Amino acid sequence: MTLATTQHITNLLNGAIEVIKTVVPMEYEMGKPQSEIKFEHKDPQQAGVIIGLEKEINGSLLFLASKTFFGECGNQMYGMPFEGEMLDSFIGELGNILAGNIATQLASADITVDITTPRMVNEVSITDAAKLILLPLKFDTEELTIVFAIY
Repeated sequence: MTLATTQHITNLLNGAIEVIKTVVPMEYEMGKPQSEIKFEHKDPQQAGVIIGLEKEINGSLLFLASKTFFGECGNQMYGMPFEGEMLDSFIGELGNILAGNIATQLASADITVDITTPRMVNEVSITDAAKLILLPLKFDTEELTIVFAIY
């Protein structure tokens, strides 16, 4: 891994933390980032949205939490409960908002990235990333995990 790649990852992590503080109107405690070799997840009670990163950083972002967390997040942001199809739509849109803002944060550090269309996932397996980092964020009784996969 080159120094530039390490700096890109540092900027990606810092950008994500800054964006969560700005976009999600809920208090949280950040856990310690964890470097992993692979990541596999399958839990029908949880939802995830995965968004690809292209150009100077090739990889993906995965935002993973319970549907309860995403519903509460929507309620805090818009003052109304989200359920069913509205909740699924909100989860995808929140992922898009977060990834778009992270891309903007990276641009301020002169790192150009494009994001792909968000894709909802209920299960995911990442086994081929060159670098895989999990960032757990604890919100009251719920947890949001951001998975950074760099290829």
